[in-house]
Parts: sequence; C-alpha cells; structure tokens
Amino acid sequence: MNEARLLIAYSFAYVRRQIHSLNDLNANAALKRQRAAQLIFEKRSGRRILENLPDWSTYRRAPFVARQKFHQAITIARKAGADLLLADIRELIEHTGRDQIVRCFGILNALDVEVWDASLHRSWQSMTEDERRTLITGAARTMASRSKAVKDGLSLSGAKKGAPPKANHRLGNLANRRSADQRARRHRDFVLNEIGKLPAGQKLSPSALAAALNAAGVPSARGGHWTHNTAKDLMARIGYAP
Repeated sequence: MNEARLLIAYSFAYVRRQIHSLNDLNANAALKRQRAAQLIFEKRSGRRILENLPDWSTYRRAPFVARQKFHQAITIARKAGADLLLADIRELIEHTGRDQIVRCFGILNALDVEVWDASLHRSWQSMTEDERRTLITGAARTMASRSKAVKDGLSLSGAKKGAPPKANHRLGNLANRRSADQRARRHRDFVLNEIGKLPAGQKLSPSALAAALNAAGVPSARGGHWTHNTAKDLMARIGYAP
C-alpha cells in the first residue's frame, strides 16, 4: 500500500426523508457506520482522508455510481492525486436496484482512480475478476433474499388462511436471521471501534470482543452475557474474519 497517497472518502445511504441539518446527518446510522469504517481504514493504513463526501437519496433504485456526488468525489480524487475510499462496496451494491448491478460493475471496472474498500482493506483494482464477481454475486443474492422475504410477507398478509406448518417454519427461520442481521448492524460500530483500538495487523478475537461487550454492558440477543460463540457469530454477520 502506498501510504503517501491521500484519500477521498465517499459514503452513501438511502433515507426515508431528506437530510436537512448536520444533526440529521450525524444521526443517520448507515452514514455513521460507513464513516467509522473509513476512519479505521485511515488509522490502520497510515494514510489521510483529505475530504469526506457523505451522500444520500430517497430514491432506492438509483445506483450510487450514478450519483453526482460520487462523480464529484472521483474528480476531486483525480485532481488531488488521491484514491477513492468506500466503506463497503458490497453493502452499497446490496442497496442498488437489481437491474443496475451490471452497470455498477462496469463503472467500477472503468474508473481511472484507485478505489478502496475499507471493510476489506483491499482496492477494487487489486481484486481478480473472479473476486469482483464473487463480491457482486454475493450482493445480488442478499438482494434476492431480501426481495423474497418482502414477497413472502405480502403473500402471507393477504392470505385468508394461515400458512402451512413448513412455510411457517421457513418464515420463522427467515425472521430469526433478519433479526440477527439487524442486531449485527446495530453493534457494527462497537465492533469497528474495538478493531480500531488494536495495533496494525492484529486481529480482534471473538473472546476479546465478548469481554468488551460484557464490560460495556451490551446485552446479548437473549439479554445475557456474550460468549466466544455469540461474539464470533456477530463478527461473521458484519463480515469480519478473526
């Protein structure tokens, strides 16, 4: 990694209502999570974020690569001789319209500035074609699963009779997974903060994370103490490999 190069940090989130103030901006969980990941990358890489460009939209089908501020970030990076820093490329693609995934893939491939993924500590350009496609297809599967869950919910709500036992079991498992994913997103900032406390190159262990969560008084899913296994599951759900 070339530590002399600067970074232009771009973050993007879909919002239900337009953000009109700094307080609104700071209260947005998705943008806060992305900013935390970018700051950790800055600290661990020894590089410096020259400018931070948060972006948002109420239109869920617009891909982030089509946003004016995204291209503004690229222009600033190009002029400053800097790289572009995204928090989590897969997460950004997961919130892109399914018909826009190929477009995202093509635009990222064609960029003439280095694009870093803070969560992976890898640049898009350093990934092989297979690695890029794996990242994209993983995001597509998450989107398909989310879409199916919504359709199943709509179908169930409109049915006159209750779902058969097997369907209820599947929906129950799906609801449990979604609840676990939501909890993981809520605790992601805490985990990233604990990672940021470690020396460069050192990994956070599940046991150390469990101890930190318990010390901070953060309850586990069932309201008890965190263990090695529950902390390991949390780390897996936010995409961190100990």
